[in-house]
Amino acid sequence: ARPGAVPTASSLSARVLCPRSPPSWVPTSGFRSMAAMASLGDDGYAAVSCLSELEDPGAAATALGVFSVAFSVFIGLPQVYKIYSRKSARGVSFLTLGLGNIGSFLYVLNLTILHYNQIALSVSGDFAFWLKAQRSLTFVWVEFLNALSMLAIYPVASYYASDDPVRVKFSHLNVDFTIKTREATFYGFLVQAAVVTLCWLPAVFSFAVDGRCEPLAGYGNALGLVVAVIIICKFLPQLHASLNAQGSHSLSYVTYGVDAAAGAVALAQKVFVTHERLSSWLPPVFLHALEIAVLVINYVNDRKHGGRGFGG
Repeated sequence: ARPGAVPTASSLSARVLCPRSPPSWVPTSGFRSMAAMASLGDDGYAAVSCLSELEDPGAAATALGVFSVAFSVFIGLPQVYKIYSRKSARGVSFLTLGLGNIGSFLYVLNLTILHYNQIALSVSGDFAFWLKAQRSLTFVWVEFLNALSMLAIYPVASYYASDDPVRVKFSHLNVDFTIKTREATFYGFLVQAAVVTLCWLPAVFSFAVDGRCEPLAGYGNALGLVVAVIIICKFLPQLHASLNAQGSHSLSYVTYGVDAAAGAVALAQKVFVTHERLSSWLPPVFLHALEIAVLVINYVNDRKHGGRGFGG
C-alpha cells in the first residue's frame, strides 16, 4: 500500500492489526503505530503522527475501555448535583470551567486528527465491523464524553450564580466597565463556543476535501501545545477562588478528587508503561497537583467551619 493510504475493510484481513501497539484506551495522546514511530525517528517521538491501522486489544483491555467510556459520562455529574442541591455556585471558578471547556474540545479535536484514518477505516465496512473498530477509538470516545460531562457544569453553575456586579478594568487599554455575573458567564460561553468552532473549522474542511489525517498533522501538533498550556494554567483561577471563598462551598470534592486520582494512574502508565517523554506527562502533573492543593485547602477551611462544604 502507498504511504499515507487509508486502508479499507477488504484489505483488513490481509494485515496484522498492530497487536504490539499500545491499546487506544490508555490515557495518552502520544500513542502511534510502531511503523509511524520508526518513520519519525527519535526526534519525532513527541510530534503528532497519524494512526492508520486498527488495533486488536485483548479482553481485559476492551473491558477497561468500556469502563473508561462509562466512567467519563459521569465525571461531571457530582459537581452538577452539588451546585443544584445547594442552589449556589459559590466557590466555583467560571474561568476555570471555561478554560476547561476550551481545552477539552481542542483535545478532542487533537485526538480526532490523530485517529482520523482509523475513523475513516471504521466506517468502510458494515455495522459489526464499525463496532469492533471502536476499540481503537476508545480514547477518543472517553475524551469526547468527558468533555460533554464537564460542559454540563457551566450552564448549571451560571443559573445558580449570584448575580453580583463584576468590574472589568484594564487601565493600559482604557477598559473599565461593570457587568453582572450571569451576563458575564453568558458572554464567556459565547467566547468558548467561538474559539472551539474556529479551531474545528479548518479540520472539518480538510477532512471534507482530503479525507486524511496527514495534511493536518502539523495543525494537530500545534493544538497539542495549546492544550498543554491550558492544562497547566486552567486550575489557577480555581485556586484563587478557593482561597477567597475560604472553603469548598459548592465545589465538588468527588469530581476533582476522582479526576486527580485518575490523573495519577495515567501518569504511572505514561512514565512506567509507555515510557513517554516529559512533554507528554508533565502538563497534567501541574493540573492534578493544583487540584489536590485546592481540595486540601478547601478541606482544611471546611473543617474550621464545621464541615460546611462536605457532602459531594
